[in-house]
Parts: sequence; C-alpha cells; structure tokens
Amino acid sequence: MGEVHYMISEASKRVDVEAHVLRYWEEELEIPIERTEMGHRYYTEENIQLFKCIKELKEQGMMLKELKEMIPEILKVKHELEKRNSDGKQELTSTAGAEIFPGVLDENAERIQKMFSRIVQDVVVENNKVLEEQMTKSVSEKVMKEMDFLLQAKERQEEERFQKLDLLIRQQQSMRKEASRSLPMKKLKKIFGTS
Repeated sequence: MGEVHYMISEASKRVDVEAHVLRYWEEELEIPIERTEMGHRYYTEENIQLFKCIKELKEQGMMLKELKEMIPEILKVKHELEKRNSDGKQELTSTAGAEIFPGVLDENAERIQKMFSRIVQDVVVENNKVLEEQMTKSVSEKVMKEMDFLLQAKERQEEERFQKLDLLIRQQQSMRKEASRSLPMKKLKKIFGTS
C-alpha cells in the first residue's frame, strides 16, 4: 500500500489553515512540496505534520524567519530518525518478525514524537528568552527616553519660572529705586511748602 497524498484543500483542512497559508509557508520557508503530473501540489502525512508543527510554533509567537532557520534541522533529524526506524524495522523483520514485536514500532513513533516535541519546546523556550530580552531592552529604552523627555520638560518649566521670578524681582527693585529717588524730592517740596 502506497503513501497517502492529499490535495491542498484536504491538507489545509487537516492543518486547520487556509490553502493560501500553506502556499505562503511553503514559499517563505522553502519547503519542497511534491507535484502531480498536472502541476498540482500534493501533500504527504509528513508534510501535514510539519505544517501542524509550524502552525503551533506560529501560535506561540515564533516568526517565520526564525522557523526558516529551524526547518532544515527539523527535517534532518526527522529523516535520521526515519532511517534508524527503517533500519530497526528491517532488523526486526529479518530476525524475529515484526508480528512478534507489534508494540516496538509504535514505541519508536512515540519516541520520535516526544523527541520532536522536546526539540520544539526547547526552541520555543529559547525564542521566548530572546523575545523577553528584546522586549525588556526595548521597554527600558522607551522608559528612559520618556523619563529624559519629562525631566527636560520639568527643567524648562523651572527655568521659565525662575526667569519670571527674576523679572519680578528686577521690576520690584526698579520700582523701589524709582520710589527712593522721588521720596527726597517730595520731602523737600513739603519742607518748602511747594506741592
């Protein structure tokens, strides 16, 4: 029995995204998707699992640029595991027969799934750390800029206040000086009786 192939409409339903999203991810992440003789895309179960993983990572906040760097490594690990499994499967068949150990292949699939999940979790944790550092740095820079702006605004207000106060003091001094000049003249006029 051959491998099952899915057209893009069925694959998009299985991944739970729109068909154009699969095409976009395929193009952006440079994922090789097989085509029929007519040029139509067809997806394997492996492709669908990869797209489900991409969707999950995207929902957890990972960017396509970061995923693009991970995809070759994920595919490499997956192919190595498949090779090991096929080698192990041949050994089982040739020695004792797979029907004697029916759970062995399921266990390998579970181990692959767990390992794949662990890889994804490690990548997500690392990505979250990087995002946290970037956000902290960004927020710190914004807070510092805002505080600097507020401090400069406060300094300008204080400078304006001191300038007004200085102006009022100078006006007061000028008025006192003027008053002190005119006071002796008033006294003299009063003494001599001229008003």
